[in-house]
Amino acid sequence: MLNSQLQQLKNSNSSYKKPHLSFEKQLEHLKSKGLIVPNEAYALKKLSHLNYYRLSAYSLNFKYPKESEKADDFYEGTEFREIIQLYDFDAKLRRLIFGVLETIEVYIRTQIAYVHTSNYEAFGYLEDENFQCNREDFEKLMKDIKSESKRSDEKFIKHFKNKYNSTDLPLWSVVEVLSLGTVSRLFSLLKVDDKKEIVKDIGVHQKVFQNWLHALTIVRNMCAHHSRTWNKQLRIQFAIPTKNLQFEPIRKITKKRFSNGKMQDREYDNKSSIFFALSVIKYILDSIGEEVDFVEELKDLLNSHPNIDKNSMGFVDKWEKLDIWSNV
Repeated sequence: MLNSQLQQLKNSNSSYKKPHLSFEKQLEHLKSKGLIVPNEAYALKKLSHLNYYRLSAYSLNFKYPKESEKADDFYEGTEFREIIQLYDFDAKLRRLIFGVLETIEVYIRTQIAYVHTSNYEAFGYLEDENFQCNREDFEKLMKDIKSESKRSDEKFIKHFKNKYNSTDLPLWSVVEVLSLGTVSRLFSLLKVDDKKEIVKDIGVHQKVFQNWLHALTIVRNMCAHHSRTWNKQLRIQFAIPTKNLQFEPIRKITKKRFSNGKMQDREYDNKSSIFFALSVIKYILDSIGEEVDFVEELKDLLNSHPNIDKNSMGFVDKWEKLDIWSNV
């Protein structure tokens, strides 16, 4: 009772006062902002399936900028179906990215297990001397590895524990049940020579790949948790390999932005865009020799949604003709 009263007091002091809105009132609010809704039954159905807050992230692309006199209003002629089409595009993009990242993820898990066990045996990962990190980081890694291994319901994990009466697993089993975030941290704590051996086929400096793996983990989690992806700016930037000219044409991008009462061209750094992430994925797939239909599937997706603002995603002009995107 006391906790409930305290929570009510806390809520009453909050500055957030927006009330619950029925689906019908949500639709009326959108219409009041200038959104055209030719089929209200269809719109109500979509609102009942898709959280209004989720859809609002996609509607921003169709609204006047905050600096404008019409801030928060929709551009003239904007229809509800356009927001849904953008949402559908984003969902398909997430599924495409998630699929190809699985290929890269499985590859790097395999390489880590292979290199480390060949140098330090199956249980060498349990010894801090086989890593290049401080004791605190090593102990945190071990804690997470044991926790994630313990909660795994994979049959091969249970079989190993029952057959060998062991709570510790060989690294080649461990890497299969760890989250990609833990795999990324595991890689970051390895000795430099081990990192170099793991990424030798990818052909980038181990520090660059360490950054890539961290950034791709963020992208992977965005896709796994159904977050808006299509025009997201990542919270970290992708590193660019030195002396690799393939990435030079995509490191900067020119975008139109509302400033001083009008739209103006402005140059931005592009290394945290979703397009840069897609380019890194393409580069890695080519480097490890994976023959997947990633490029064609991406082109098909973009062609099926011709109204998508690719510039907002970080796509540069004539991107498909760049060396990094050419078929090998």
